[in-house]
Amino acid sequence: MSVPESTARTDAFPAARPNAAQPSFADVIVPRHLHRTFTYSIPESLRPQIRIGSLVRVPLGPSTVPGIVVTMSSEGPPLPVTMRATPIRVRDILAVVSEPGDTTISPDILELTRQVSDYYLAPWGQCLRLILPALPGTRETARGRRASQALQAPAAAGHPTGSLQLPPPVAPPWWSRFQEALAAQRHETFLVEDALPRRWATLLHAAGIALERKGTVLIISPEIRRAAALAALSLARWPDRVAQIHSDLPPAVRAREWRRIQTGAADIVVGTRSAIFAPLRAPGLICVDDEDDPSLKEEQEPHYHAREVAAMRARQHGAVLLLGTAHPAVETRRHIGAQPTPAPAPRASVRLVDLRQTPPRTLLSEPMRAGIRAALETRTGAILFTNRKGFAPALHCRDCGASPACSHCSVSLTFYKRANRLVCRYCGATEPIPEICPACRSSRIEPVGSGTERLEEELRRLFPDARIGRLDRDTARTPEQAARLRNGIAEGQLDLLIGTQLLFQDMPIQPVGFVGIPYADAGLHRPDFRSAERTYHALRDAVGLARTDGLVVLQTILPDHHAIASIAEGDPARFYEQELAFRHALGYPPFAHLISLCVSGKTEAAVRTAAERWAAAVKEHGKKNAGAVTVLGPIPASVELVRGRHRRQILVKSADADAARQSVQATLEKIEAGKEHRRLKFDVTVDPLELG
Repeated sequence: MSVPESTARTDAFPAARPNAAQPSFADVIVPRHLHRTFTYSIPESLRPQIRIGSLVRVPLGPSTVPGIVVTMSSEGPPLPVTMRATPIRVRDILAVVSEPGDTTISPDILELTRQVSDYYLAPWGQCLRLILPALPGTRETARGRRASQALQAPAAAGHPTGSLQLPPPVAPPWWSRFQEALAAQRHETFLVEDALPRRWATLLHAAGIALERKGTVLIISPEIRRAAALAALSLARWPDRVAQIHSDLPPAVRAREWRRIQTGAADIVVGTRSAIFAPLRAPGLICVDDEDDPSLKEEQEPHYHAREVAAMRARQHGAVLLLGTAHPAVETRRHIGAQPTPAPAPRASVRLVDLRQTPPRTLLSEPMRAGIRAALETRTGAILFTNRKGFAPALHCRDCGASPACSHCSVSLTFYKRANRLVCRYCGATEPIPEICPACRSSRIEPVGSGTERLEEELRRLFPDARIGRLDRDTARTPEQAARLRNGIAEGQLDLLIGTQLLFQDMPIQPVGFVGIPYADAGLHRPDFRSAERTYHALRDAVGLARTDGLVVLQTILPDHHAIASIAEGDPARFYEQELAFRHALGYPPFAHLISLCVSGKTEAAVRTAAERWAAAVKEHGKKNAGAVTVLGPIPASVELVRGRHRRQILVKSADADAARQSVQATLEKIEAGKEHRRLKFDVTVDPLELG
């Protein structure tokens, strides 16, 4: 058996070894949800090859798993007194992973994963998967083969980088300070707040300066196709020096790129959030583009945020951190402040329509219809943005108010008229449309709200001669399908496009003459302190789809809300000032630190009991910090049932990040180890982007 770090044997080891100078034991971390290392014996034949950071294969229970050596010693750790009379056989390391190039994990990367483990309260073993190269023997998928072709020939694979013309770079006001920090290898953070073409021109110009100084460069983008576009632009400037890391690469290609980076054959790495752990030697410049994008936050354990890990790595190497965005995250604005930026580009006119002054159930107001009609007549194109799929978010009984809900998830089923089905947006379960209300047997059931499908139906009725496209997850299941719809107006194939958040992904759409936002305040009604920020970012992106001489019509029932009013007035400062004031008054980030704890399981009573015990334990430990930690809950999660699992949420708040982490860390292992909790899942998210 493998021996945990806390246990080892003494008298069962050989009394003498031919080469006593070489360490004979190694502590190894393995990619599992484990908070400890395991001690293995190093076979004599492998001792010359193994050192700290070596990638090895070890036995773990009945399985063989990869692992990384983190410490080595000549003697095994002593056993507890109660076990010293029991001989325990320490299992051997089976092999050193031997691939072309050096597969040793560098100490700085190991240290980075330790910091991630400590900060995000994730087992160190779980963080190991972030830095393991792709190992041989993994089956390659068709999706991966397409990505491999894109890596080797981006233009042939259909990446729209050829249509993106970057302007000449314009030095920001802080450029001289940036160059000084780069030359002195002094960690400092700068913000490039601009539209994508000018922003990318600045990022690549900065990368060129770093390379001239013999530094290495790491560029992170939240989206695969944007990362590929940045890589293609980089390859055009610095052939054979660029490597890519993202999840669409097949394992063999990912392993090849990993080795190129490890051996120094590539000194520019471009990728998505996982590329922040690429084995790049001493990066001098780290760029995170679209730093406000929620995709930079990992959904699986460990729940790291690539922007924050980039800051960790930049501090570690004395590197310059360059953040790029068209609209900074609230935390970034607070941390960096309002830096001088180039003069903003002219923007379209924005008109607010107060839905409270229109007839009830108005879908498209008269100004909205007039704007679409004018765009169709002038052939300048029109786009409507809404972040709801389907025909309507729910069906509603006019007599009792009930809505058909998913039997596996505690949410109303989305109505799809064309498919004549109800669909759960969480688990995908489908049900037929009921003829009568399941609760009161009434036949007065009708759709509530509207989604992309309903908008399409209404637009086809109002403008029967228009060529209309719909861009959502139902019509664009692949990136290629989405790209064709995005480019439809520019290529003259569509007159009007209805879309969700997919409108803002990939490369920018060619601006159109009219943009309509039927439900601008839809995201403001979510029970989450970040709802205003998410709404503001989405509206900024939507306004950016219009030409400078175009028109944006924004329908809302909350015209005075700061997220909406700042868009209408073209005044970003208003949003950030008011949002920061609200966050400060309520004690939310960036003025406090949050840790979200979630307990989930099949049995509601067991989940409730475990959550109450965990909350009580965190509160008790928090008392040691003189009340520095506030514990809220447990309460049912905003969606209490997901895929048949009940969920309870606890929120830990503190102005002292270390105090909050200590209170959670001190209770986590104990609560997980309880025999009565074996069938439950305990999830910890430090700095959550969403609550519930």
